[in-house]
Amino acid sequence: MNSQSNAAAASLSQTPRKGSSQERALLSCITNERLASYDSEAQRRSCPALQLYLWDHDMASACMGDIAILEVALRNHMDQQLSIIALEQANTKDWYMAGLRFDDRTQRQIREAWGHLTIQQKKRHTHGHLVAALTFGFWRNLLENGGAIRAHWPDEDSADYENDFWRKGIVKAFPGGRRHALDANAKWTRNYALAIVKTVHALRNRVAHHEPLVNGIPLPGENRRIALAEAVQACFDLAMIMDRDLYAWLMDNSKMKFVLEYEPQPNK
Repeated sequence: MNSQSNAAAASLSQTPRKGSSQERALLSCITNERLASYDSEAQRRSCPALQLYLWDHDMASACMGDIAILEVALRNHMDQQLSIIALEQANTKDWYMAGLRFDDRTQRQIREAWGHLTIQQKKRHTHGHLVAALTFGFWRNLLENGGAIRAHWPDEDSADYENDFWRKGIVKAFPGGRRHALDANAKWTRNYALAIVKTVHALRNRVAHHEPLVNGIPLPGENRRIALAEAVQACFDLAMIMDRDLYAWLMDNSKMKFVLEYEPQPNK
C-alpha cells in the first residue's frame, strides 16, 4: 500500500484500543441491542463488532454524500422533462399546476411539498423550491405504473404513467439508458430505469434510518435482500443512464467506492 493509500485509509474511523476510555465512550453511545446486529458478521469477518460498526458508519456517510448528488441530478432531469410535457399540454412549465394525470399518491406528495414552503418561497422561485421539497420517493414513483385517481369517488380512474409521462418525455431524462441496457443484454424500458432508481432509493433510506449496511439492503416489496456492493453499483448505473460525464466524475470521486474497498472481509 503506497503513502497515498495509507493517507486515504487514515481518513476512515479508527477503532479505539480495547479497554480504552475512547472505546468505553463509543460503546456507551451504542445500545447492546444495536451492536448485537453486527456480531454475527463481525465473527464471520474475524473483526471486532465495533470495528465493523464504525466502518458501516463511514460507508453510510459516503453513501449519503454521493446519493445527494444523484438525487439532485435525478430530480432536475425529470423536472425538466415534466416541464416540457406541461408546456405542450397546458402552456406552462409549472407541471404541478398543469392538470397532468397524476395519481392520488403523487398529488398528495405535491400537496405535502407545497405545505412545507414558506410564504416567501410560494411568492418567489416557487417552481425551484417545490421541486427541492419533493422527496426521492416522489421521483421514483413517477417511474411506476401509476395508481388510482379519485380513489374515494364514484368516478374512480387510474393513472397511466407509461403513456402519459414515460413515453411523452420522462424517458429523455435518461439519455444513456438504452446503451446501458444493451450492454447488460437487456431491453430498455421504464421498469429497467425503475429497478435502478428503486435500488438507489432503498440504499438511501437504509442510510437515512441508520440501519446496518453490512448485512445487505432489503428491497421493499420484493421480499429479498441484495449485497451492499450491488446497491452501490446501482448508484453508478443511475449516473450512467442520466449522464455519462456525471458517471465518469462519480467513478473518480465517489466516497462510496473508496470506503467499500476497505470493507472488513471474511478470512479465507
